[in-house]
Amino acid sequence: MKKISVEVWSDFVCPWCWIAKRRLEKAVTSLAGQVEVVVTSKAYRLAKGVPPMDYERALHQKFGDPAAADRMMAAVRENGLLEGLVYNFDTMRFGDTRAAHAVIKSIDSPVLAQLMTERVYKAATTDGLDIFDKKVLSLLAKEVGVTDTRFDFDSQQIASAIARDEVEANRIANGVPLFLFNNKLHLSGAREVGVFEKALLEAATEAPEALDADEGESCGIDGCAH
Repeated sequence: MKKISVEVWSDFVCPWCWIAKRRLEKAVTSLAGQVEVVVTSKAYRLAKGVPPMDYERALHQKFGDPAAADRMMAAVRENGLLEGLVYNFDTMRFGDTRAAHAVIKSIDSPVLAQLMTERVYKAATTDGLDIFDKKVLSLLAKEVGVTDTRFDFDSQQIASAIARDEVEANRIANGVPLFLFNNKLHLSGAREVGVFEKALLEAATEAPEALDADEGESCGIDGCAH
């Protein structure tokens, strides 16, 4: 069985990232027995230095056109529901997610780190919880089983690690979600499950650097596209 490493750059305020995560997971499940996949989460902040704010207002500002922002949110909601994910934009917030990424970086167990990543997405997107609140993040970590870790949200070491992740991502493509398979093949955007399956299989047989030039739904510093 071929072993494939998948590095995933994403942000908790990227509306397409959770959808892309779920589609990758479906692809991995569908190829169980053919490939062994090891996923490593990487940090990426779409809103460096931006204080938390109402998500709908942030999108309206970025698009400069409320109707375009509303169409984008409708597309995200529709695609999310197809993956069993609920997007409540009226309670979602947008801003610098350094604290949330710092928590993930502080968790030694890859399994718990993945559980925490999923929990933060749900907290921010569906549950209306404040992922910019360090106390909330600490409680969420305990909820998924992280009981022996003290989080240093001001750690320069972790801040440097987050910055390195972002530099790495920007060398490959612009925006997130971004996926790198076996350090060779990369995909950008919330691709369909079949595209992820193809990427995994190609990665197992020495794939070229990029699957194709097109990009799926993704978010960059200046906004989201679909």
